[in-house]
Amino acid sequence: MDNILSFIRPELFILVIFLYCVGLFLKLYKGFNKDWMIPYILLGVSFLMTLAYVCIFMDEGFAPPVIVAVIIQSVLIAAVTVFGNELIQQVLRRNE
Repeated sequence: MDNILSFIRPELFILVIFLYCVGLFLKLYKGFNKDWMIPYILLGVSFLMTLAYVCIFMDEGFAPPVIVAVIIQSVLIAAVTVFGNELIQQVLRRNE
């Protein structure tokens, strides 16, 4: 796990918490009943937030190597978020 996490820029780890909150909001929102879509929504939000941060805020531009790095990092960020949520859910179910 340490090797995978080393591919994510340290300043982007806050997105894991942000995405977790977005996922919880979608789960608790009564008007949203498609739980199977949550990982896809989180992936899209992760991509857009990572793209905005790296390309605009860090002023690295929209060069192809930067876009590839953004895609890899956004997928890893979304995967860590979903995996973390699954770990929490398994612990909660085990304790019932």
